[in-house]
Amino acid sequence: MSINQVRDGRSLTISHSNVTFKHLLRFGLSVASAKRAMRVRRVLPYMEDATIPCIDARKLWSKLGKPHKRFTDWASYHLKGYIDNPNLNAEISVFEDSSKAGKPTKDYILSRNIAAHLAMQANTEQGWEVRSYFLDMERIVFKLAEFNFSRASVPVRLDKRLYVASCIRFGIANSVQYSSKHLNNLCEVLTGLTAGQVRTKYKKTIRDILEGFPEYLDLYNDAHAFAVSLYECNIPWRKIKPLLKKRYSLKIDLKKLQAMQ
Repeated sequence: MSINQVRDGRSLTISHSNVTFKHLLRFGLSVASAKRAMRVRRVLPYMEDATIPCIDARKLWSKLGKPHKRFTDWASYHLKGYIDNPNLNAEISVFEDSSKAGKPTKDYILSRNIAAHLAMQANTEQGWEVRSYFLDMERIVFKLAEFNFSRASVPVRLDKRLYVASCIRFGIANSVQYSSKHLNNLCEVLTGLTAGQVRTKYKKTIRDILEGFPEYLDLYNDAHAFAVSLYECNIPWRKIKPLLKKRYSLKIDLKKLQAMQ
């Protein structure tokens, strides 16, 4: 295993596009608000490039509660300004459907940005949900920044430092073994269980358990940083462990935290 193979934390982070119902609750949304967020994300799925036409306007209109009652009235009222705008008309594809008898119907494919603007303008219950969703997401963005820093940025940086220190002390071939031993011992000091015992008993890693409890995740990171700093100074674990115990022994009660979830 090389240094380049050490994870970079991207798999541990959460963004507004994949935040789960469970995390929305942990970040302070009510059950009703979290359910609303799930509904709106189905209407307006996140797109990497939000300017590419990809959302059927007629289906969007229906999901928004059919404002203006008739699709043609809604489209002619709201879409003309976008179509006439040279900076935005590339985000709308216009086509006619002549597959049915009678006069061909005009349909539109909208970019996610245009669809979101239209959804927020809808004077319907569904339009109110969309507007509320974006207000909720403004709050969630700040929570995500705090969460990702504690959940991924800090521990991953510490893991890399631990790995490099193990490589220097024991060679690349033995680095993973000694890094794992270090993390096992850290977990045991904090909880009374090794990392492997935690996974066996709770079917989760210690970091997964702590992700819902920022204060305890910060405590874990503090203990991890303290131990790694000593480890980098070539201090053996038999000397690190007593020092770690003085400050962090059994500070995390996993049984209690599991009961709180």
